[in-house]
Amino acid sequence: MKILLWLVGILIGIPVLILVATYGASELAGEVVTLERANDDTSTSQVRIWIVDTGENEEALIEHGAADSFWIEHLSTKPTLVLTRDGQTRTYQASPADALHDQYHELRAAKYGWGDDMVALLTGDGACEGRPVRIQPIEKS
Repeated sequence: MKILLWLVGILIGIPVLILVATYGASELAGEVVTLERANDDTSTSQVRIWIVDTGENEEALIEHGAADSFWIEHLSTKPTLVLTRDGQTRTYQASPADALHDQYHELRAAKYGWGDDMVALLTGDGACEGRPVRIQPIEKS
């Protein structure tokens, strides 16, 4: 019975530790912003994501999702996103930026360092098929 309890504890504990480590690395490694993301049922969700600046006219790239994610496909009909950064909520012009995929990962690795490495290790992010999203503020700060 004792062995069974240890086995169950390990089987439950390992996934919990992976989730906690992934969350910790993503929240503690650097800047995290809040994206108001469209859902397919017309609601929105607030999602915490990483952001990197490209250095061109307030342009940034945000953490991407799968190419077939509703919120990314939705950008073709409504190319705006609401994002809160440094406590300031702004509206952004947004578009998928497939050509910037490698640049996004380079900028992310440079900005988030150990957190980027940890998240990649824990999530198996080796063969990324996601789409980065380019954003630019619609109104100037």
